Amino acid sequence: MRNILSLAALLLTLATANAQGFTVTQYGPSCGPVATGAVLPQGNHWRFAFTVSNAEPRVSVMNIIGVSEQNIPINFGGICNLLTDIAFFQVHQTDAAGTYTWSHSMPGGIGGFSGHAYVQFAEITFDAANNLIVRTSNGVHVIPN
Repeated sequence: MRNILSLAALLLTLATANAQGFTVTQYGPSCGPVATGAVLPQGNHWRFAFTVSNAEPRVSVMNIIGVSEQNIPINFGGICNLLTDIAFFQVHQTDAAGTYTWSHSMPGGIGGFSGHAYVQFAEITFDAANNLIVRTSNGVHVIPN
């Protein structure tokens, strides 16, 4: 009987984790690139996909993930805003349409993801005089329901 109750508790925990759901909202201004996001169920876990569009084709784009919202003006070829702290980042390349999507399983295992995440992209290019140009996207805020 004890094993049956343990199994029932585990199944209830899995059902609760899968029913959790997420709210994804955009926030803040963009200097050109546009960030969007979604978190969708996939089997017994969740998968996020964050996309930047309206960036220059085939250029470096930094994917920034943080845990708190910021609004820090930066000026690398124009005034833009850093909208999240930087807890993690990766650099990728946009495609011929100026788009890139980063998708991965949500961290947290059965218990799910329990915090806030703030995502932003920064397009990184150089002008004809080799000056650094950074254009940032709006932010995307992810929170468990």
